[in-house]
Amino acid sequence: MLREWYSLIGQRNRALIASFRQEWAASLEEAPLETRNLPLYGLPVSVKENIDVEGRDTTLGLAKNLYRPAFRHAALVQALKAQGAVPFCKTNVPQTCIRYGCSNPVWGETVNPANTQRTSGGSSGGEGALVGAGGSVLGVGSDLGGSVRIPAHFCGVVGLKTTRGRLSTQGVLSVMNGDVGIRGSPGLLGRDVEIVVAGLRALLEGGCMFELDPQLPPISWRHHLYTDDRPLRVGWYDDDNVFPITPGCRRAVAEARDAFHAAGHHIVAFSPPDVRHAWNLITAIYTADQGRTVQHLLDGEVVDHSISTNKKLAAPKFIKAIRKQIVHRKSPLMADLFTSEASSSHQLLRVLGSQAEYVEEFVDAWTSCHLDVLLCPAFPMPAPPPSYPTKTMAALLTTCLYNLCNFPAGVVPVTHETEEDQEKLEDYPTTDLMFQLVKEATRDATGLPIGVQVVALPWQEELLCRAMRDLQDQLKIAHVHK
Repeated sequence: MLREWYSLIGQRNRALIASFRQEWAASLEEAPLETRNLPLYGLPVSVKENIDVEGRDTTLGLAKNLYRPAFRHAALVQALKAQGAVPFCKTNVPQTCIRYGCSNPVWGETVNPANTQRTSGGSSGGEGALVGAGGSVLGVGSDLGGSVRIPAHFCGVVGLKTTRGRLSTQGVLSVMNGDVGIRGSPGLLGRDVEIVVAGLRALLEGGCMFELDPQLPPISWRHHLYTDDRPLRVGWYDDDNVFPITPGCRRAVAEARDAFHAAGHHIVAFSPPDVRHAWNLITAIYTADQGRTVQHLLDGEVVDHSISTNKKLAAPKFIKAIRKQIVHRKSPLMADLFTSEASSSHQLLRVLGSQAEYVEEFVDAWTSCHLDVLLCPAFPMPAPPPSYPTKTMAALLTTCLYNLCNFPAGVVPVTHETEEDQEKLEDYPTTDLMFQLVKEATRDATGLPIGVQVVALPWQEELLCRAMRDLQDQLKIAHVHK
């Protein structure tokens, strides 16, 4: 009976969005001829489920949010429409949007277009799958801990997370509306760097977004930074000394590093400062409310398998302390998720102060090497089966690090898992239960896409896009010569 009800809900929402997109597309054709000069004229754009689209529910995969259609578009959607785009569908997310799988009891599970036995990632997993399958050219997502970049890596597409404050979050629903320290950023996914740049440029040049959201700094698209042809100083690392990456992901970084060098850029070895300390800060900030917000949202809901760990994170301190001790024996990284280091206001302020100090230390290390951008792994492994994201949450460190620092970051697809990568997987470390699970999840991953992450300093999206474009172009040249 429950499945039939959800099916009826899906039919209702599909019918609504179909009627809206027909109306929006028709309005473009009826507009003055100069409208056809808009940069995104007629471009179909998909939108992540947690972003408001007028007349459509924004549920986060929660039944309690059904039949509450948004009364207006999110500022991002309005700005894209003002530039000629046509939002044509909303895409799936994990329940509550705080896991890197992609399933919920309302809309079901989204799988990976490259291998349907694997997850598409999350929380912008529907976007990654749709773009990866060729069903959408440009998608709009959001990224709190890797939610744009992980699906891009898993599905073999380009993803870009912006600096918090560069794009509007007005109408972008988050479970943690009162979050501090680490806050979500909007982002874009596309089949290549050029379409992502076209979307970002249209948002920043049109002016509509800044009118809709006056809290944004009015930093328009700075095209000279994107077209500058000077050689860049590209820092790189493939080991953060905390969470090891699989052989295929390590090879992807090496191939990207060589591609940057072949494109004429200067390559500089770099080590991010004390990433273990950064993980402690990340877990303290993410668990500051001790899981109570998510627990409240899940009351009365069918809890999806992809967020089963949430129930364990919301518990009295003494129970969590016991659990932490038990879990620590097998996985010190997982045990950190049971922390209570920021459960009071004075503790949270102390953690936020440590965060500011850490970001300053990272920027100092960056500037002392005179870096323009940084190349690093996109994730520790290729797309795992759907049961693994909730068991390997510490793998998020690879992407979360740049949410902690509020650096813009993107993912560019580089290669695919090979049989040779699978053979080398036997040497992957298993000193932590998380590592054992990553090794297990990566078996039989042959053929899955693998990307790399490219990072820039805050507000340098144009420079980041330039580096991503150069990497993409050089990889194409290398592919032709093989």
